[in-house]
Amino acid sequence: MTRASSRSRLALLAGMAIALAAVPRSGAAGAPSRPGRANRVSLAPLFDPHTRFKPKKTVKLMFRIKEKAASAPVALDGISFSLLHGPGATGVPLPAREVRKGVFEVPFTPPGPGQYAVVAALRGAPPDAIPPVRLGVVGVADGMIEEPPEADVDVTQRKRARGRSR
Repeated sequence: MTRASSRSRLALLAGMAIALAAVPRSGAAGAPSRPGRANRVSLAPLFDPHTRFKPKKTVKLMFRIKEKAASAPVALDGISFSLLHGPGATGVPLPAREVRKGVFEVPFTPPGPGQYAVVAALRGAPPDAIPPVRLGVVGVADGMIEEPPEADVDVTQRKRARGRSR
């Protein structure tokens, strides 16, 4: 390696270090970070989220939602629930009923098997401020079932017939 090429590499590394130091860290841009209302809210499922649900069977899911600082429950008019199925899906609104202060009942009727997410949205907070509760639904999907060629009787008979003629 020549002295000129090592100097140019050193200068390149120094320039990259300066550029990285100038980039603001997340949360450092703009005004000082303040915890939003959603950061002060906790959502806890009152059921086992690892339960495997069945398609087309309604289950009433219970959630407890509190403001962390004051341990005050959130009112029904301040929160909404929606259901997501699959990546990039739009949320389908779910009806909610306040069973007691800060405890909500949300009916969940999955149309078919797959991964779902129940999303709680707090009024005045960013949409992704409260992490979703992920749910799994077991079962067989409706529609066509494709079998490998080996499982097709016609294909295997044709292969045998070709093998004998050679």
